[in-house]
Amino acid sequence: MTKNKSLGFWTGTYLCTVLLGVALAVIYVSLEEPVYYWDFAAYFDTFNRQGTLLVQSPLEWLSHLRASIATEDYSAAILVPLMPFHIVFGDSRFSYIAGIVAIYLVPTALFIGRMSYLEAATETSSSRSWLAVWIAAFLYTPFWAATLRGLPDVAGCLALSAATYFLWKSRFLTHEPVISGVRVGICLWLAFVLRRWYAYPVIGVGISAALFCLLQVAKDRDFPALRNTAVGGLCAVLVVVGAALTFQQPLILKILGTSYGDLYSGYKTSFVSQVDQIGSRLSYVNWLLIVVGLYISVIRRNRFSLFCAVASALTFFLFTRMQDPDRHHSMPMFLWLFPAYAQAIVAIVSMPALRSRWSTAAISVATGLAFFGTFFPLGRQMLSPISDVFAREATLPLHLDNLSEYRRLIDDLVGRMRPEDRFSVFASGSVMSDSLLYEMDKDLYPRIEWTCQVDSRDQFRPGVLKSRYIVVTDPPVTHLQSGAQLCVTIPDQYIVEGKGIGPAYRRVAAYQLSGDVMGYLYEQVRPVSKTEIDALYADLRKKYPGWTTPEW
Repeated sequence: MTKNKSLGFWTGTYLCTVLLGVALAVIYVSLEEPVYYWDFAAYFDTFNRQGTLLVQSPLEWLSHLRASIATEDYSAAILVPLMPFHIVFGDSRFSYIAGIVAIYLVPTALFIGRMSYLEAATETSSSRSWLAVWIAAFLYTPFWAATLRGLPDVAGCLALSAATYFLWKSRFLTHEPVISGVRVGICLWLAFVLRRWYAYPVIGVGISAALFCLLQVAKDRDFPALRNTAVGGLCAVLVVVGAALTFQQPLILKILGTSYGDLYSGYKTSFVSQVDQIGSRLSYVNWLLIVVGLYISVIRRNRFSLFCAVASALTFFLFTRMQDPDRHHSMPMFLWLFPAYAQAIVAIVSMPALRSRWSTAAISVATGLAFFGTFFPLGRQMLSPISDVFAREATLPLHLDNLSEYRRLIDDLVGRMRPEDRFSVFASGSVMSDSLLYEMDKDLYPRIEWTCQVDSRDQFRPGVLKSRYIVVTDPPVTHLQSGAQLCVTIPDQYIVEGKGIGPAYRRVAAYQLSGDVMGYLYEQVRPVSKTEIDALYADLRKKYPGWTTPEW
């Protein structure tokens, strides 16, 4: 294939894949109710603010972007390539998700898919195996789960794919160590600058590369190669550190001074639970193929697949020392498991006993069913008799039962509050939270006294007890393990049961919320007393003895 034909082929492949991806995203978003909250809304809101600012004042936008990269945990850098979608297609959810799919998800799928195929294929492999790998990469559910929820973190996987390519192409920096080290360093820093938590997969792939390099050097007794790797590794480290200190020094100092293990302890469960969470994000069929692929990789000495698998495992162990991996956190782990998945696919499609046409069709159907059952309610219902083909963890379009009740609650708040009044919400989950109400009506922003969501991160905020109106639920709504959100559950129960701080409030309305949860609106009839504050903090200090009672 000539250079021009090759360029045309990959351009056509990219465009066709993008069109299919955008079509799937449009269908998914059309099934959602606009009830986004927390991380599902954070970058979407920033996307709209950044797009508006860019149009109004490009210089001010550039200044804000520079400050965001230097100081913010949620850097706006990840949204820069998406700005054309805001300018051309507007500020809709469709525009935002389509941008992530076109700019990040599809290139990541094609990149890791092609690398995996080239390392898995042999001279006897069927020509149809690339088609099967491409379909599997495009419909790989871990890439889509976070993306459809509005998280653009797949961008970091694109940077990690490039770093993986340069590491492998240079044979772990043994060839052209300086230029290869610089390339790898730039890619790894880009992953970090796009999302701070990508520091863990960056370390994971670095350790895996060092391990495989040492094994190869020991096998070949090629000690000059070890020297080259040391030079290349030093160049990569210098690029990462130099870029981080140049562009992100305030953020780096903040990170170095923060104990994230303590800060996010509320997000951490047991090791068994963490493994189960990862296991639930792929179907049993997918996991079987990955295990088979790892076995074949050992037999056929596919070191690329094994190198990536070790990077995946290291990333899991490193990250889970801090907190449980959510959908977006687990993407690098699944990214590096894909080569084993592809190895199994290539082997199956190329089996002489099977017709490649039918085995390719079978692989395509299996991946399609996994996608359909994971992301669409109809698919999950229809495929329930064969649930092994889709992920146990569903990522269905966002939906709230009794949406009119939420609207009534918002109307009641707006109608009752005077200009100086504030309200707070003692609930933290998909059914109810202050973020959810804000996203449903952004005019509420100046009226909200934001409550603690996670004990270890936020601690109790006593200012919420001065709000005139309080929203509570029965049963208490939380989203973390039991005991990690006492700053929500204890005040909620006190107010609902009329004990502790409860007598300072009277119930004024009730609402039937989603999931058979009752919501209640309370009005403060007198200030919370110091005795009641002392009693509240006495209960909180049973688990958090370091929390001190505020002046009241």
